[in-house]
Amino acid sequence: MMIITSLLLLAIGFTLVFTLWKRMAHALQMLQQCHYMNDRFTTWIAGHRLVAFPLPLSVLVVIYWGLMVLTSLSTGISEVALTWGALIISLLGVGMIKISSGVSKESKKPLKITARVWRIIATGVVVMLLFSGLGLALLESHIELVGVQVIGWLLIFNLFAYFLMLVANWLNKPMENSIRLGFINDARRIIKNSQSLDVVGVTGSYGKTSTKHALNAILSEQFNTLMTPESYNTPMGITITIRNYLKPIHSKFIAEMGAYKVGEINELCNIAYPKYGILTSVGPQHLETFKTIDHVKQTKFELIEFLPADGIGFINIDDENIRDYYENKFKGVCTVYTYGINQKADYRAKDIVVSEKGTTFNVVFRDGSVHEFQTKLLGLHNIYNIVASIALGNELGIPVEKMKIAVRKMKPVTHRLELRRNGNFTIIDDAFNSNPVGSKMALEVLGQMSGKRIVLTPGMVDLGSAQYELNKAFGTYMKDTCDYVILVGKKQTEPIQEGLAEVGFPKENITVAENLTEAFKVMYEVVEPGAFVLIENDLPELFAE
Repeated sequence: MMIITSLLLLAIGFTLVFTLWKRMAHALQMLQQCHYMNDRFTTWIAGHRLVAFPLPLSVLVVIYWGLMVLTSLSTGISEVALTWGALIISLLGVGMIKISSGVSKESKKPLKITARVWRIIATGVVVMLLFSGLGLALLESHIELVGVQVIGWLLIFNLFAYFLMLVANWLNKPMENSIRLGFINDARRIIKNSQSLDVVGVTGSYGKTSTKHALNAILSEQFNTLMTPESYNTPMGITITIRNYLKPIHSKFIAEMGAYKVGEINELCNIAYPKYGILTSVGPQHLETFKTIDHVKQTKFELIEFLPADGIGFINIDDENIRDYYENKFKGVCTVYTYGINQKADYRAKDIVVSEKGTTFNVVFRDGSVHEFQTKLLGLHNIYNIVASIALGNELGIPVEKMKIAVRKMKPVTHRLELRRNGNFTIIDDAFNSNPVGSKMALEVLGQMSGKRIVLTPGMVDLGSAQYELNKAFGTYMKDTCDYVILVGKKQTEPIQEGLAEVGFPKENITVAENLTEAFKVMYEVVEPGAFVLIENDLPELFAE
């Protein structure tokens, strides 16, 4: 009987270690998506309490340790009864973890196993060993029940897995800051020693990545260029790019620069030391951390204000927030050229013609000359990105004919208004990180298409107190641009539903799906040959309901 009990305890122990790893990995995945910022991770935990602290598991842990305390007080509970009670409770605990943790879902942005992740895990393990060791020492009079006590601690650690990763990340902060500073100083040294290198910074509330790709396409026609990969727009992302990929052959380095609070763009500039800068937009993105739009303006302009006297900044003068700051608060010393479509600008696009095959437009250069460009890309925001890149290319002396070739060859950035044929209909994939300006432009693109027009979206996130009204406005824009709406997430899309109702969008042409899988099922039911389906945003786990 003892052998069977021991084997059961061992099997349950291994199972709980496995579930603990899964919960820790999911916690680390969310922490990573929060950029290792404990305040953002705490907010996520507060919004997903039943995932971080499953209520049934909490009850079972209390019962389990209640039995352990009663036994330690010698209340007459036999060791056999305690062991089998513990086995039953722990089995129920394993079941509760599997049912309620929510960590088995297919991930859209999986955990990247990095050295920092391993350091957090190591610290978490040390914390768990210290607590469990202390607990075993306090209950040493029942040394024969060590196996039962270990199971109890594993249940506790499963319950507090997310909190443990939060604590481990906090404990590691001094060490991480030291490691981070060492890497950053090395990146600075590399940049300073690259005498023939020009660095181009690209920032904005949205449009950074697309502009970076457009700029790389144009500059690479004449120079050896390097751009930060994917969304490597943080201090460590830029540092990694410099240390691992920058070579002496590169003469232009394009650094995408993102920020979540005031001062972070300045920090990035003090790593990369840009000579040129492009500011694409200023809008209500990341207001959860920025708090006010004035803080966003100030932060985004840190790039242009950092540029040296012989540098050049390019700003989107059509953006009212950029225009306001530039006219009233700008403190930079560099030359600044404007670009746009609607306002008078140094570089301005006009005569824009959009079709299913792409876009044709003219660009008026600051010397008054006019040049026609063609691109496969869709959407006015892509025109802005291309014009900004043409402006810098012209200032760097790239012949117009070379730039025309580059613009004609440009391919859509993945998940950013990317046209994809899907059988007998077309998907307009704009699933990456939707924003108020880009979502409206995406709907305008959809509205120009012939055939049935369908939009599939969970709405926009991370917009702070303005999120409800911006999503409501997003719903109102759908009236004249699409024929059928598929919303993902009942609570998340309430403001969009209100906007649709306000403009009288037909209720029979609206479906609210619980998740993305259900939404795609609906899409295949309502799609027709020759239809266009706009997928606007793909809600990451960080904001999922």
